[in-house]
Amino acid sequence: MKQAKLYMEKQYICTISIADTFGTRFMGLMGKTEKQIRDMGGLLISPCAQIHTFFMKSSIDVVYLNKEGSVICIDEDVKPGKCCKRVKQAKCLIEFPRGKVKELGIKEKNKLEAMI
Repeated sequence: MKQAKLYMEKQYICTISIADTFGTRFMGLMGKTEKQIRDMGGLLISPCAQIHTFFMKSSIDVVYLNKEGSVICIDEDVKPGKCCKRVKQAKCLIEFPRGKVKELGIKEKNKLEAMI
């Protein structure tokens, strides 16, 4: 899986993995332990406007981004086995380990950019 540096408002905040093929988007974080997800930093799924957490082993935070890279919705502490809402304007999203959104200070309207 490709890696990218994630910037918020042009400031580096962490390194994440990128899921931009059918196979990587399909698998996402399924079957990964909380430690594996933390080691990845997060997973950018593109294109994507809705996810589920079936077959996941731990809770995650989800950040939905529009085509400009602005945060339009945040779901924190999404438990395994759930269907998340579809965010119509979302072009991609980032799945983070539970608690990472708060730790990084990500808020709605922040601009995020992944650089490979």
